[in-house]
Amino acid sequence: MIRFFALSVIMLGGPALASAQTIVDRRAWLTTSFQGRQSRESPWRWSFDAIGRSREGVGSIDTMTFRPMVLYSVSSRTSIGGGYARVLMYPAAGGMLTENRVFGVYLWTGVARAGTMTMRVRVEDRMIESNSGMVWRVRPQARFSHPLQPGSRHALVGWDELSVNLNATTRLARGVDQNRAFGGVSTTWSPRFRTEVGYLNQFLPGHGNPDRMNHVFSTSLSVTF
Repeated sequence: MIRFFALSVIMLGGPALASAQTIVDRRAWLTTSFQGRQSRESPWRWSFDAIGRSREGVGSIDTMTFRPMVLYSVSSRTSIGGGYARVLMYPAAGGMLTENRVFGVYLWTGVARAGTMTMRVRVEDRMIESNSGMVWRVRPQARFSHPLQPGSRHALVGWDELSVNLNATTRLARGVDQNRAFGGVSTTWSPRFRTEVGYLNQFLPGHGNPDRMNHVFSTSLSVTF
């Protein structure tokens, strides 16, 4: 399963990464996540994410996202669920665009070579302002976490996520939308508070326009109730 997933990511992402003309930007992303359970024994979990992203270093706000989600634990390794995202986009030309996004998600977590492997697939219905129609997008992600030593509160984290548009609209082309690759360190400060800090590379193929590559300083804060 893991090998098939990795091969699929390479096959889908390879053509997009081959383009030579690329616009480069440096950015900062901050994600604050609140999560909890209905009760200690309940299979139901909830989360709420607030995400802020800049461009041109930290000079301008690029997007703000607010995302509630509900998950159901089918087994000790598998969860399914869904949620809604409200995205506020601030183009460089000025003004603001809004997006309403409904999504479903599948999660699988297991032990792999002294660490934890997580596979996630998210399927999204994106309703973007001033677009010709709904955009269907699929986002497979593979994530690996490895403690620096047994029992350590620090862990090395790496993940890759490929986003693919399944249809074309006036604003977005069909095919690879973007690829995100992250490497960093996760620290569990207490049973309720965890941080994850590192470098994220975001590549967006231009589909006839110049490609874009963003070098991102990414910080995530997770609070569990």
